[in-house]
Amino acid sequence: MINKGAIIDPSCEIADSAEIAAGAYIGKNCVIGENVQIGYNAVVESNTTIGDGTVLSPNAHIGGAPQDYSFRGEDTKLIIGKNCVIREFATIHRASTKEDVWETVVGDDCFIMAYAHIGHDCKLGNNITLTNYVSFGGHCHVGSNVVAGGYAGCHQFTRIGTGAMLGARVNVSKDIPPFCMAVGIPARIEGLNVVGLKRRGVKPDARLELKRAMAILRDLKIKLADVPDKLAELEQFEEVKIFIDFLKDSKRGFTRR
Repeated sequence: MINKGAIIDPSCEIADSAEIAAGAYIGKNCVIGENVQIGYNAVVESNTTIGDGTVLSPNAHIGGAPQDYSFRGEDTKLIIGKNCVIREFATIHRASTKEDVWETVVGDDCFIMAYAHIGHDCKLGNNITLTNYVSFGGHCHVGSNVVAGGYAGCHQFTRIGTGAMLGARVNVSKDIPPFCMAVGIPARIEGLNVVGLKRRGVKPDARLELKRAMAILRDLKIKLADVPDKLAELEQFEEVKIFIDFLKDSKRGFTRR
């Protein structure tokens, strides 16, 4: 149902089961999936796809242009997955033209709480929770099952590994490895996200090897060049492989302390 007080560009594709409240604005070339709910005065600025079952709360603003001096109004995109919740005054921007794929992407089943911000060209996995005032700068890549506490801030181009947890007010300027908890300014590794691993059914022996992997990473007596060989000595559970592969792919550097 579309309220008569909503403003919708004629180029949009909107599923019959979608609900759009009064005052909502949906700009050009947007695609709104089945059972999507868009609240009062919410803005979907342009070139945005919203997956089935997602809820956009009143006054949320998504699909806006990237905050990038070099942007010249190109038709970059924002893709929102299925069954997400995006709360009031959250902002998510479309991509710039600085990556091969001109898309900002938010996966399925994500909960983006009030006043959180996701910058241009970010790529978020599934089942991510961003609590109030979390901010991701442009080009951040975030694995699935990540939780970020209030006011957590991530510098552009940083990566957050799958299953990681960011504490409140943490300041991330280097990559955070998978399954770790990071706290502080600047970010430091506090420990393994044991609660998250248990909730996802990771077995005790795999958790133990991840603890050993994390201890190797944090041991500054081990030269960085020797870390891969030390990690290769561990039993190669799937989670350990994810941990090792993440470190191998790091371009910005990762937090060791």
